[in-house]
Amino acid sequence: MNLKDCYDQGLLKRIRPQPQAAKKEIEKAKEYLEKARKNYEIDIHDITVVAAYTAMFHAARSLLFIDGIKERSHVCIVLYLKSKYPQLEHHIRVLDSYRRFRHTALYALDVRISGNEAEVALKLADEFITEIEKNIKS
Repeated sequence: MNLKDCYDQGLLKRIRPQPQAAKKEIEKAKEYLEKARKNYEIDIHDITVVAAYTAMFHAARSLLFIDGIKERSHVCIVLYLKSKYPQLEHHIRVLDSYRRFRHTALYALDVRISGNEAEVALKLADEFITEIEKNIKS
């Protein structure tokens, strides 16, 4: 799939920019990051990673709302961000990596997430949200 496919299939759609929705998405991202931290504290590492990804996902959506884009696909968010925000390349790779990792954590039968993996996910999600906020304010 490529960015054109995302638009052609209606997985990305142009809308009017929505700065208030972007603000709400950042708030939601921070809420999910807090949920991830709480799960980490009680050694529920798989949910920590899923919640950390979800925090990054909502932060990423905030950029789309600023730009006037509605999404219906996690993959298309990544493709859009790669094309529009090359300065965020490292963070977008992290998002995409955790997108795939989330899928494995949710659906694979024999996956165990270590405390270290969960801790890294928390750190990266926090950095991701911080970087997205910088790009929204600039």
